[in-house]
Amino acid sequence: MSVLTSAGVTEKRAPEYVRKRGCLFMIKRGLKWFGIILITLVLLGVGYQTLATELDKRNFAPRGQIYSVNGLQMHIVCAGEGSPAVILQAGGGADALWWYWVRNQLAEHTRVCAYDRAGLGWSEAASTPRDPATIVGELHTLLGEAGVQSPYIMAGHSYGAILARVYAAQYPEEVSGLTLVDSMPVSIVDQSMVDEARLPFYLANAPLFLLQYMGITRFVVPNQIREMGFPDELVPEMVALRSRNQALATDVAEKGLDSYLTLAHASVAAGDMGDRPMAVLWASESYANYDPDAMAEIASYSSNSDIRVIENANHGSILGSEPLAQQVTDAILNVIDAAETGEPLAQ
Repeated sequence: MSVLTSAGVTEKRAPEYVRKRGCLFMIKRGLKWFGIILITLVLLGVGYQTLATELDKRNFAPRGQIYSVNGLQMHIVCAGEGSPAVILQAGGGADALWWYWVRNQLAEHTRVCAYDRAGLGWSEAASTPRDPATIVGELHTLLGEAGVQSPYIMAGHSYGAILARVYAAQYPEEVSGLTLVDSMPVSIVDQSMVDEARLPFYLANAPLFLLQYMGITRFVVPNQIREMGFPDELVPEMVALRSRNQALATDVAEKGLDSYLTLAHASVAAGDMGDRPMAVLWASESYANYDPDAMAEIASYSSNSDIRVIENANHGSILGSEPLAQQVTDAILNVIDAAETGEPLAQ
């Protein structure tokens, strides 16, 4: 558009609607397109995750048996023969496959079973609270349905180590020994501490849920599992089980902020294992970083305990690496010997 100035010079000026488009307009337009692109990516990611989850169900099948437990379909895989049977409990968000090496090694000596807690692996998700008492109650019923006779040697990794103790406290006549592998330390908290941490907890975990529900973790988990030492042929199946939305939701339900108070109380209540043989194993990396007082407390739960540090191991490789897993297996076999002979656990 041309205008005549007071000096008689004709100038070209942008139309009024163009001149109104300043920085603010450009910012608004940029934000609009950013939002559209972001929403599109999220929808594509959610669609990919849904499709990949369905394909996983077709490509992989349960390695063990499925039993009905209080209306839930739960998965357990057993091998070997003999008594006492070793019951393996996986860590937070993990499933029976994490015990792959240990289960195969122990099967040469005795009966050994690994199972998937409700909502993990091939077990159906539960609508009931995921507190330790409920979880070990489900395991108790599952073992009965599967015909696995006690006495048991309870072995647990990380969060599963707490459950192993809770089971022994809840069903003491069934457990003759324990092995705690890189046990999850639990601090004593009260409700006010939980309430205070609520907002930071959700803000910190929101990106994790977004990445999971968009399927992005499927591209991260494979390398993590390989670095732990698990065999290549097992990786796709472990990725499939670990990447399910219900695995993350179950992990948060079991030991997230709202469950932590119950978990802490259950851990304290299961702090006396008497003189039952109990092996306490630490990955060297964890041993260097965990609170020494918390680790000492865990070691004191039994008057007949053997504490060992597995060198060159971290929280995952202690089970994922075959030679490191063999040291876990050897410790469990020592517990079995002590339980059968009544002799003090060999140091």
